[in-house]
Amino acid sequence: MVTRSSSQLSEPSLRRGVTSRHAVRTLLVVMFLALGGLVASPASASDPMNVPADITDEADVLGSDTAAVQADLDQLRDETDMQLFVVFVDEFDGEDPVDWAQETYSLSGMGTQDALLAVAIDERQYGLAISLDAPITDAQYDDLAAAIEDELADDDWAGSVSAAVSVLSADVNGGASGSLVTWLFVGGLVLIALLLALAWMASKRRGRATASGTGPRDELSKLSTTDLNQRASGALVAIDDELKTSEQELGFAQAQFGDAATAAFTRTLADAKSKVTRAFTLRQQLDDSTPETEPQAREIMAEIIGLCADASESLAADAKTFDELRDLEARVPQVLAETTERATTLRARLAPARATLTTLAVTHPASALASVSLNADQAEQLLDAAAESVRAGEASVAAGDRGTAVAHARAATHAAAQASVLLDAVASADEDLALASSRLDGALVSIQSDLVDARTIGADDPAVGAAASRAEAAVSAAQAARAGGDALAAIRDLTAAEASLDAALAPAREDAERQDRAAALLRETLGRVESQVRAVDSFISTRKGAVGPEARTRLSEAVRLLGEARALGPVDATAALEQARLAEQMVVSAQQLAQADVSRWEDQQRGFGGSGGVGGRGGGNVGGMVLGGILIDSLLRGGGGFGGGGFGGGRGGGFSGGGRGGGGGFSGGGGGGRGGGGGRGGGSRGRGGRF
Repeated sequence: MVTRSSSQLSEPSLRRGVTSRHAVRTLLVVMFLALGGLVASPASASDPMNVPADITDEADVLGSDTAAVQADLDQLRDETDMQLFVVFVDEFDGEDPVDWAQETYSLSGMGTQDALLAVAIDERQYGLAISLDAPITDAQYDDLAAAIEDELADDDWAGSVSAAVSVLSADVNGGASGSLVTWLFVGGLVLIALLLALAWMASKRRGRATASGTGPRDELSKLSTTDLNQRASGALVAIDDELKTSEQELGFAQAQFGDAATAAFTRTLADAKSKVTRAFTLRQQLDDSTPETEPQAREIMAEIIGLCADASESLAADAKTFDELRDLEARVPQVLAETTERATTLRARLAPARATLTTLAVTHPASALASVSLNADQAEQLLDAAAESVRAGEASVAAGDRGTAVAHARAATHAAAQASVLLDAVASADEDLALASSRLDGALVSIQSDLVDARTIGADDPAVGAAASRAEAAVSAAQAARAGGDALAAIRDLTAAEASLDAALAPAREDAERQDRAAALLRETLGRVESQVRAVDSFISTRKGAVGPEARTRLSEAVRLLGEARALGPVDATAALEQARLAEQMVVSAQQLAQADVSRWEDQQRGFGGSGGVGGRGGGNVGGMVLGGILIDSLLRGGGGFGGGGFGGGRGGGFSGGGRGGGGGFSGGGGGGRGGGGGRGGGSRGRGGRF
């Protein structure tokens, strides 16, 4: 099971719903391995590596015990869902053993349910790495290290693995009550239901990027074009989520320390964003109506993967410094208290938001409210989840387990932040729809003057006549929209019709008049499209657990085109207006695609036996966390808490920790050490030393 190649991810079992516990577990393992195996290059015995299987025995010490060791690892996975990877090499080449283990953990894309034991036989050193979110306490981790060390001291290599399996099995099965895992099931969500949800996410996103993405191009050349395309699309989703999480984490830091103290991180984020914008532009190039040859398409896909990896690495480079700045382990009680206060304030906004939505539903069609109609319900679930996470974090602080408390604190802060975005979107929708009526009146007046010109200076021009007919149809639809229709859509159609009519009339008009009319239309269009972009960005950011690469690509393209329109405006209003109209087309497409993704996600949850909707399968608060991408961030990345993870692990962590598949971010983990000291972070706890 553990050595399945990533190319096997297209098999039918991954395309269908998986109903058995064993199949779900298999699916998750395959996903994790696929996420870690894209561009791994052969590692020397002394270098940190992307481990290819459960057992890597480059030192050739297990011999006939290999089968027994594999059986132990399989038993651990079957009984606990924990997966232990073991690596035996000759030496770590002088590198600190814990650092070596944690770097291998990161390169291999390991997450919450994974652990790594690395042993350098000749140097007689070992390193352990396990997620900050793993369901064992620091004291249990010390016991695990001690048990392994005792066997290694006797040169019992297979025995060290058996000891690790025994301790992990006892700890996970008997001591998980205070862990993050238990918290996830508050409200009655059972483990199998969550695993099924994750299995669906795995099958939906099995093409995610892997490892660090920096391997040689000949490794990518071994993939089929279909697989390479899936990897490129998955890389975009991963890094986009990483940027969103990083931006939120940076916002927390700016609020605490100010802009000056966080200026370097702001520059790092801006640099990463520029790379990702380029990657999305390339994705749009693949998606447009102009076909590329297969070699051209493959080259673009490979470049997308490289850009995403570069962006993630630039974020990861400042991880340690950012983590030291925030010092969450020292401040976690304060963070939990602040989050409780913020959640209380946000909860007071729920009733007004629901009242606003009820009022809007009376005067506007469902299509105009589609992006916000469930926001209040989702916000309430997130606030409930934040409260649960705060309680769990406080319990972890009381138990002396601050590493787990930090994970809960991050979950709570991100849940509250998403709730705030959802409620803000309701208020913005109210304002936008209120303005739409007056804008609609203005748009009708504006296009009527063009229709007058069409009847006079353009009466004999067939092109003008055709454009005028379209404009008249748009006017009729807009007038109908004034009586309770979709005013925003009517304005969009009016603006497009007026721009077409202006273009048809242009030869008969003076240049100055053309530019003046274009400038007036541009101002109206820019304001409207900017509002749409904000709304769609909020929608995707708070539903990133469900939204795929196509919607994100269209939104990124809309932002790029909007920037070009702003830049062109003072120079050539006509050209700027064309860019703004293209931006509007892209953002409308992004909204439609994102809403379709969320609908499919909700249908999938109903398919798992639940009621669907915001909360999914009756999981309530957890369903909201899954939809918002907060829960998936934690489970599919071993990052430094809920904000953690690096590119390639399905989501990336950016400014908040290392993760499954690489990277890290600005809030990586740490951990004490036994014998050899703690590691350097990256989202895992380290132990190790000499034996």
